[in-house]
Amino acid sequence: MVKTATRKVSRRKLVVAQAYFILALCVIAGLVVGCFIGRLTAPKEVETVTKTVEIPISYSGDSLPENEEITYYDVPLSHSLQSYIYEVCADENVPMSLVIAMIEHESGFNPEVVSSTDDYGLMQINEINHSQLEEKFHSADMLNPYQNVFCGTKIIGSYIEKYEDLSQALMAYNMGEYGAKKAWLAGTTSTSYTESILSLMESYEQEVKENATTSNNE
Repeated sequence: MVKTATRKVSRRKLVVAQAYFILALCVIAGLVVGCFIGRLTAPKEVETVTKTVEIPISYSGDSLPENEEITYYDVPLSHSLQSYIYEVCADENVPMSLVIAMIEHESGFNPEVVSSTDDYGLMQINEINHSQLEEKFHSADMLNPYQNVFCGTKIIGSYIEKYEDLSQALMAYNMGEYGAKKAWLAGTTSTSYTESILSLMESYEQEVKENATTSNNE
């Protein structure tokens, strides 16, 4: 009798243990399936690639090699800065002579000038554009000559690409697109501003030709 009871008790424990084991397997299987479904239905992570245009935020000009392919203008701008202007102009398909002419007309080559209408630096970039330029190009100091010419060349380059006409591009740069469009509707296609800069541009291009002729004769 005692032996029979012991066998019954042992068998009962075995059945209970098996039940717990099966329950545990079901719980584990449910967790695995739940994780798998969750990964399938979860929104996929989107990799965001931000392209930053590098410009010298605090660049001194000491490490930029001089470009032997360009003719340096006889103006109060360092060869390092002129090399930088050359590179930016090449990237934007803007004549370097145009940018040099704009700098002379806008600021007289003074990188620290601020006008009464809040225009800053070499290319006299108005304060209204600063926040947009900072957001777009990560440039904030318009009294830094490198940042200034970078942004100024980008702006005039975009207008040249859009209008395919230097006079119209210069009017948009000087008056803003809204003001320029009003002038065009009124029949004005050039101003004293555009004529002055284009005349300076021609002079600088003539200077390059004369220097090239002199070098060839030597």
